[in-house]
Amino acid sequence: MPIQILRIGAVLLVLLVLPANAERLARTTAHLPDLAAPPNGSAQWIARSMRMNGLPMTLKAFESRLSPDAVLNHYESQLKSLGSHDVRRSMNSPWRVLMFKSHDHFVTVHARPVAAGSEGTILVSPALGPDALRLHTEFPRPPGARIVNLQQYDDAGIQSEHISLSSDRTPFAEAQAFSQLLITSGWNIIDTRPTQQVHRGFVLEAQRQSEQALLVILPDAARPANTAVVITWKKS
Repeated sequence: MPIQILRIGAVLLVLLVLPANAERLARTTAHLPDLAAPPNGSAQWIARSMRMNGLPMTLKAFESRLSPDAVLNHYESQLKSLGSHDVRRSMNSPWRVLMFKSHDHFVTVHARPVAAGSEGTILVSPALGPDALRLHTEFPRPPGARIVNLQQYDDAGIQSEHISLSSDRTPFAEAQAFSQLLITSGWNIIDTRPTQQVHRGFVLEAQRQSEQALLVILPDAARPANTAVVITWKKS
């Protein structure tokens, strides 16, 4: 059950990239270390190949009968055996976090207590400088809609993208702008409806051949005068 919850949450993080970029991403992540499940536990892939804000990575969910500290001790010992590298611990309740940095890659293990022991995630990414990363999407967006988070997947032939944006316009104005732009870009608007639980919010569903997109446009909870837009774009 805990792994299923983590997987459902992660499936909401989706990506679309061009085929050449997809192949390049798969080659990059294929060379990253693959950490096995912790002792007395199991692990499942959330994403074998993805990008978060431009950074290639792999992501696993795990559960174990060991405590979170025992799980982190296991991985710290395993990672230190690879050589002299930077290993750090931190706490972000309820999560215990282990961060490992080498010349070639980063590993971050999150673990939290559950009734049966612990659960968490293992994230592995290459060591890239900030200049190698960029937020870029081919999904149509009106001027003024700024990308604040971009999560991209190319996993088992499924290519999709999850985009978070911010805008200074109202949700109604942003919904109109997206609708018009999508139509001029060859998309069909399948449905437009108000959100049920958030006042002044809108949901758009669009399709272009085999591509599907779901847009949720809401008042920004942190900045009520602004608008938050979350787009789930699935190509296959």
